[in-house]
Amino acid sequence: MTATAVVGVAAASPDAPTDAVVTITLPAPTGPAPVGVTELHLTDGNRADPWDPSRRRELMVQVWYPADEADTSPMAPWMPPGGLAEQAYGLAQSGVPAGSWALAPSHGRTDARARSGGDRFPILLNSPGLDDTTGLNTAQAEDLASHGYIVVAINHTHEAFSVQFPDGRTENTVVPLDSPLNVLGDQLLPIRVADARFVLDQLTAAARHSTDATAALPPQLADDLDLTKVGMFGHSLGGTTAAQTMHDDPRIAAAVDLDGPILGSVATDGLDRPLLMLAADTSPWFGNPGWESSWPHNSGLKLPFRIAGTRHMSFTDEQVIVPQLATAGLVNTAVQNAAIGSMDPTRSIDLQRACLLAYFDAVFGRGDSNPAETLAHLAQPEMLPHP
Repeated sequence: MTATAVVGVAAASPDAPTDAVVTITLPAPTGPAPVGVTELHLTDGNRADPWDPSRRRELMVQVWYPADEADTSPMAPWMPPGGLAEQAYGLAQSGVPAGSWALAPSHGRTDARARSGGDRFPILLNSPGLDDTTGLNTAQAEDLASHGYIVVAINHTHEAFSVQFPDGRTENTVVPLDSPLNVLGDQLLPIRVADARFVLDQLTAAARHSTDATAALPPQLADDLDLTKVGMFGHSLGGTTAAQTMHDDPRIAAAVDLDGPILGSVATDGLDRPLLMLAADTSPWFGNPGWESSWPHNSGLKLPFRIAGTRHMSFTDEQVIVPQLATAGLVNTAVQNAAIGSMDPTRSIDLQRACLLAYFDAVFGRGDSNPAETLAHLAQPEMLPHP
C-alpha cells in the first residue's frame, strides 16, 4: 500500500509555475457516507507477467470505500502519479500549456478507517480503458463509495499509461493505443481478465484474514467486504473486460460496459447475468460483430442505451476536466465537443452516476429489485434504448 496524499494542495501538472494555475475540481459525491481511498500493491506469485516474463505479475490497485465519519486523515490526490502523467501528456497533445492547470485533491481521505458497525458493502471491480489508469473514473468511484459500495480499480501494468510502484519503479505502457480489435481481444483481454480474477481472489482472502493483503488494508476494511455481492464495470476496453470477466467468473453477479466493444468468448456465448451498456452517441459498438453475435445469446437481463450528445471519453473524468479548461480559455468549444460531446457535462455526470447506482442497487436488492424498471423510472430523454 502506498500513501501519496497532498494535503491542502492541488496536484500540479509537471513544470507548473509558482503563480496561479487553473485548479480543476471534482464534483462532490452525492451519498451520505464519507469516502476513504487506499492503494494496494499485489503480486501474483502463480503468474509470470506476460509483458515481462522475468517477473511475477504485479498490480497497483486503487480502492474507494465508505469511511468512518470521525476519520481526519489527509485528503487523497485525485489521481495516482501515473494518471497525472497521462493527463499531462494528453492535454499537451491538445495544446494545453504545461503548468497551466492542476488537479485539486479528491473527496476521499487517504487510508481512512473504514466505516464500522457490522455492515458489509458490495464490491465493484473497475477496469479502465486502454492506456488509462485508475484515477480517470474517480467521479464515479467516489460517488458509489459514498452510497455504500467498495470500488476496486485495477491498473493493468504495462498497458496503463504509467504505473508507479512503492519501490519507486515506474512501468510504462508497451501497447500501441491504435491496436486493432483482434489484438485487444486475443492478447490483452485474457491478461485483463486474469488480473481481475486475481484481485477478486485477493479480496476474498483478505476478508478471511488469510493473506498479507488483510494487513495492508485500512482498519476495518477487510471486515466490510461483502463477497456475496460482486459486480464489475469499466470504460472502453475496461467495459469489454467487465463483460468477459463476468462470463468467466460466476462470482460476478452483474456488469456494466461503458462504451466498450464485446470481444472474446462472450461474443459467441452471451451472458446469463445482467449486463448494462451505456454507449456514446457516436459509438460503433452496437454494430460491432461481437455485439450483434452475443446479444441473441444473452439469457440474462440486457439493457443497452445510447446517451445522446456524448462521446467516448464522456464516461471518464475527462467530462470533469475538459469543461473547466474550456471555461478558463485553455481549450476551445471544438476541442471540448470532440472530446466529450455536446451534452451538458454536469448533466452527463449526474445521469451516469444515477444509472450506475440505480442498476447496482437493483441487482443487489438495495432498492427496486428490477434493474430494467429502475432504469425506466429514471426516464431521462438522453437515454436512447438500442433496438
